[in-house]
Amino acid sequence: MQSIILIPSYKPDERLPDLARALRDKGQQVVIVDDGSGAMYRALFDKAQLFAQVVTCAQNGGKGAALKTGLRYIREHFQPPYTVTTADADGQHCLHDILNVTKTARKRSDALVIGCRAINRNMPPRNLMGNFITKIAFFLATGAFVRDTQTGLRGFSHRLVPFMLSVSGEHYEYELNVLMRWARCNGPLTEVPIRTIYYGSNNLSHFRPVRDSVIIYATIIRLAAPSFLCFALDVLLFCLLFFGSLTVGYGWNLLLCNAAAGLCSGTLHYRLLKRDMQQAPAPRVLTAGRYAAVAAGVWLLHTLALYGATALGMPLVWAKIAANTVSYLITLIPQRKLLYQKSKKEDTNGIH
Repeated sequence: MQSIILIPSYKPDERLPDLARALRDKGQQVVIVDDGSGAMYRALFDKAQLFAQVVTCAQNGGKGAALKTGLRYIREHFQPPYTVTTADADGQHCLHDILNVTKTARKRSDALVIGCRAINRNMPPRNLMGNFITKIAFFLATGAFVRDTQTGLRGFSHRLVPFMLSVSGEHYEYELNVLMRWARCNGPLTEVPIRTIYYGSNNLSHFRPVRDSVIIYATIIRLAAPSFLCFALDVLLFCLLFFGSLTVGYGWNLLLCNAAAGLCSGTLHYRLLKRDMQQAPAPRVLTAGRYAAVAAGVWLLHTLALYGATALGMPLVWAKIAANTVSYLITLIPQRKLLYQKSKKEDTNGIH
């Protein structure tokens, strides 16, 4: 099986041809994408071309666009089976780690393999804080915990190339979009520890802190929006029904209002979730029956929590918000496992 190292590069330095040569000497096929670096960098890419295949983009399109350009080139010029390992051109990924991720990807052809950097004092403060915030937001949005959501060192088999090309994003948000969609469909994920390497102030990084961070977090918010929208709708409907009704006793009133609000918000959530499933890399039917069973369990849990919070004297509105929050966090991982469970056929045949 061939191993292909894909390196998107924008205005690199001498480390790029050195890395290409080292990888070639280890028997790797190397594909470099010149992401519109310009004439001043032509000599560097010509040097790298002695050890790699170089694909040149006329204009700078962003890291996501460069990765997809490289993947299209690989799909057209290499015959399966093969693995693809994406690595950065700024020296943050050492030879040993690239080869280790590649080796793991060969063993786990069904999985997305990511190289996870160790969080330590060598990491610049902006990277450290960004990684921490993104990990928490990623978990709340997907129910999956990934130690390093921003790593560019990733490996996968040829079977995942169509999926990788279908993911939206042209800049740094592309890599997060890949993880988001992969996690939401419960795709196998393997983490490989790698070194944390930064040179000086990391001035070769072309990450724009404000603009790119906004794009990245907008991606997380967009994915989490259906859940938060339905959360707010559930609370609002419950309050309108409860405080606007003059029906039977308090206990039944509370229960019926909570059931009606849950039914409305749950129906909307199912429709939004079903649409999201149509974008999954391994399409499967999300049946109403499976969703209803999961939703009923979640509703029962937050109903019990609601009764418990009110029994402790918490104001009703705050009790409802607290009950919904607690039940959401407790059931986040089980929901993902149950709703996005793969069939045996998919596990056997892999993702196409």
